[in-house]
Amino acid sequence: MSLELQTLMTELLPPTCGIRLTEVIVEDHSVQVQLTAMAPTALCPDCATPSSSVHSHYQRRLADLPWGSLAVRLQLHVRKFVCRNLTCARRIFTERLPDFAAPYARKTMRLVKALQAIGTALGGQAGAR
Repeated sequence: MSLELQTLMTELLPPTCGIRLTEVIVEDHSVQVQLTAMAPTALCPDCATPSSSVHSHYQRRLADLPWGSLAVRLQLHVRKFVCRNLTCARRIFTERLPDFAAPYARKTMRLVKALQAIGTALGGQAGAR
């Protein structure tokens, strides 16, 4: 990927540290963007113990704000970590990206905020039907 395209894609993506752009696929009606979480450690959501022990990986698929008339689909490659606190009830946890997407969410925080602003501006009438 050229440096200019890399710079453009970085500007179009939500500003989040710890995420690297790996690939962009432009299709007829959508853009698929593949991202990888890059933080060296993650905090357990229950006990806040840092861990660098990777258990496994998986893909999260998220929707983001459209780029013009193209729908944006993000494929985020995230890791599961092993909690190193022996007294913690949670043994395995997924790295969190709170500025990017809520846990279990299928939309980025940017898209959620935009949809909330539209709903507020319309006074709730958009979903009245």
